[in-house]
Amino acid sequence: MAYLENINTPDDIKRLNTEELEVLAEEIREKIIETVAANGGHLASNLGITDVTVALHKSFSCPDDSLIFDVGHQAYAHKLITGRYNDFKTLRKAGGVTGFTNRDESKYDFATSGHCGTSLSMAIGVAEANKLAGSENWAVAVIGDGSLTNGMVYEGLEQLKDKNLRVMVILNDNEMSISKNVGGISQYLSKIRTSEGYFGFKLGLKKFFSKVPLIGKGLIKIATSIKEFIKRLFGAQTIFEKLGLEYIGPVDGNDLKKLLAVIEEAKQKKCPVLVHVKTIKGLGYGPAEVNPEKYHSTGGFEIDSKSETRPVRPKTFTNAVSELITAEAGTDERIAAITAAMSSGCGLGSFEKENPERFFDVGIAEEHAVTYAAGLAMGSHGRIIPFLFMYSTFTQRVFDQLWHDIGLQITEKNDCHIVFMVSHAGLIEGDGVTHQGIYDLSLISMVNGTTIYSPDNFEALNRSFRDSLSGKGLCVIRYPKGTEAEYKHTVFEDHDTWKVSTTGEKSGTVVITYGRISENVAQACDKCGCKTVVLRRLKPLPDDETFIELVKGSKKLIVIEEVIRRGGLGDYFLESYSEKNISVKAIDDTFVPSGDLNSLYKHCGLDVESLSGWIGKCMRE
Repeated sequence: MAYLENINTPDDIKRLNTEELEVLAEEIREKIIETVAANGGHLASNLGITDVTVALHKSFSCPDDSLIFDVGHQAYAHKLITGRYNDFKTLRKAGGVTGFTNRDESKYDFATSGHCGTSLSMAIGVAEANKLAGSENWAVAVIGDGSLTNGMVYEGLEQLKDKNLRVMVILNDNEMSISKNVGGISQYLSKIRTSEGYFGFKLGLKKFFSKVPLIGKGLIKIATSIKEFIKRLFGAQTIFEKLGLEYIGPVDGNDLKKLLAVIEEAKQKKCPVLVHVKTIKGLGYGPAEVNPEKYHSTGGFEIDSKSETRPVRPKTFTNAVSELITAEAGTDERIAAITAAMSSGCGLGSFEKENPERFFDVGIAEEHAVTYAAGLAMGSHGRIIPFLFMYSTFTQRVFDQLWHDIGLQITEKNDCHIVFMVSHAGLIEGDGVTHQGIYDLSLISMVNGTTIYSPDNFEALNRSFRDSLSGKGLCVIRYPKGTEAEYKHTVFEDHDTWKVSTTGEKSGTVVITYGRISENVAQACDKCGCKTVVLRRLKPLPDDETFIELVKGSKKLIVIEEVIRRGGLGDYFLESYSEKNISVKAIDDTFVPSGDLNSLYKHCGLDVESLSGWIGKCMRE
């Protein structure tokens, strides 16, 4: 490669001219496509923002200037520019380059980021700190148009008003978040986009005036004053200007020459400034340009500009849930589906197509989604059962809404009913520390009156779905990203909300588990000769005599779970059966890195070999 392989720090691109930077941008796209095709990852958004990233590193001096990416999954070009080219082949692999910005990985990654809406608030804090220190460094927040549906952005904008801070907001407008953008903000940005011709004219006029001898700068100042007066007179200011920011744009975010000029213009402002750039999601790879939602986050694929081939993958829980809710909604008109911009990721495409009037995408606004679901259930007096879909990692954002707006309002005493479908529960391969689905149980179990299911296979999923549909209050079904657990050696006896292996009686040791990890646990228990209990419903625990006798009659009770240790099921058993000899194996108080599922299980001591050794040790104690 002509340039990329020689870029070790952002300073290396400052010596390149515009034409050379354009070549560099193409090399970066080729490297991203090559690597994501091999490893999987976020493709479309990274291809679209490559030119913007190159322009930012050309114009600013990082890490002195703070470059803060919202969400963080669109920072592949940034990583390649900041000394990670040689290691980029390890993207999303165990011990390799992470798929999101990560401050432990590089001094150029200002923040470890995986959730949207955070960059602006952080940038304002950085800029305030710079001001207090007497520094003239910039804080640059790169935020996508999809993130503008997140309420935290507006909390930041409210504080930014009337502040004399060196904050620049780069609004990356590709008309998408993960799913297609929805709502009033998206429509508003669509109207702004029509003014791109005006902005190009203004930029050209400024260049023309600047060439006029002696009076050029004065003409520019007069023209700017007239423009601002006319905008105020006719109320033509954008929402961003009304909130106190200078607004520049929209500008073609895939035109480096324009970008460099606009960023330099923005740096001359004496107040916070927003630069609105239009980018093409998936630019440089035909299939991703045509179908950017499909290539937002993808597994490995064959690179072919005309077609694409992917390996045949086994049926996943997402597939099974999609089939289940779509089929059930065909005969049960009470069912509605709500998602926070995760229609594709949660498998709701078929449901939306079949039931458009009962499908609600609220954009990247998880907190709103929860309270909206409460209003839908309460306002219909139980005639509608909202099924709220969300990744486990995003449940970390909605505890207050679950407790205050559902837990306090929707109980067994009234007719209201909500089903919370928590997808991607458990360890998540590839995405790394910000996306591990290991905290939801500790959080949700604290909400009073909640019923929680964690099925290990599709049959248990079907039963959990139907139990939830006929249940009361808040019912939660948490399920993993991948496929169902399989038990190759052990036969189980079913007891409705739990099942128990028919082997391992002699040891007197009972191992309790649930969800996908039950496959590893069952194999480890076979090796150790102990009995395995797999729960389908975690809260409330089984209260039938058979289960209670099994637990109380055991010599040794072991709980193994694929969540964090604190607040998990093990804590409940330790409290409820304090007289028993109980050992708990879960994920320690640590952050779990990137890697494939097997490497993550080994990292957490949840692989079959590690579990066998640990169970054997517990049995000898």
